[in-house]
Amino acid sequence: MGQIFDRINRIARAHWSSLTDSDTAWAERVLSSDDDELRRIIDELQSEPPSPSVPPDVAQALRVLGLPTTATAEEVRSAYRRLIAQWHPDRFVGATAEEQHRAQERARELNAAYLLLKAYHGTR
Repeated sequence: MGQIFDRINRIARAHWSSLTDSDTAWAERVLSSDDDELRRIIDELQSEPPSPSVPPDVAQALRVLGLPTTATAEEVRSAYRRLIAQWHPDRFVGATAEEQHRAQERARELNAAYLLLKAYHGTR
């Protein structure tokens, strides 16, 4: 985390003279922020913004499957099969009740995401 903060600090200071008043305020907040705030900013910057042509529910379903917004129907099918094999409740028969419940919830999420994406790719 320290290396990332140092890099952001160097970048902000290098571009300090070209910043507008609102940008300067943002840069000052970044430079004086604590690790949690910096982590939030970095996560926000690293997260892939949803494509304007992809509806928000489709973008969320793609995130559930761990796919980019540019995923094809074949990539969706492949990711779904891989994840459902990993999280299928039948694999958790001997697990604790909490693990079984988590597997059931995750399988429901995966199924809902796949059904939505399957319909989305079918209408494209």
